[in-house]
Amino acid sequence: MKAPKLLNGDLVIENGNLVMIEGDEELVQSVQAILGTRKGEFFLNTDHGVSHDNLLGKPAYEELARSDIIEALMQDERVVSVDVVFENDKSKRTRNVKVSIQKENGVSLTVDGGEFSSA
Repeated sequence: MKAPKLLNGDLVIENGNLVMIEGDEELVQSVQAILGTRKGEFFLNTDHGVSHDNLLGKPAYEELARSDIIEALMQDERVVSVDVVFENDKSKRTRNVKVSIQKENGVSLTVDGGEFSSA
């Protein structure tokens, strides 16, 4: 699948041309878009995205958050399994999410899940 390349949410244009990506780079970008979209936020597909209810707030339920992330990423048919690792920093009140996905051919890709803040 081909898609326009995004950088910080903006289309990438080089030499007056829209940059297109495909393969693993496009899959990672697609997964990042799912992680960056709150479930219910995208009016054309309210199931798109990840629920933030278990990622943020007190108490933060790690197993429920893991389940929400896995459910969200399995929306992409190219993803066959998901591994989620949390790194919590209580002093900063942040949770960093490290995500690895596995494709049908067995190749694993690391996805920067970003930080979710409860501030």
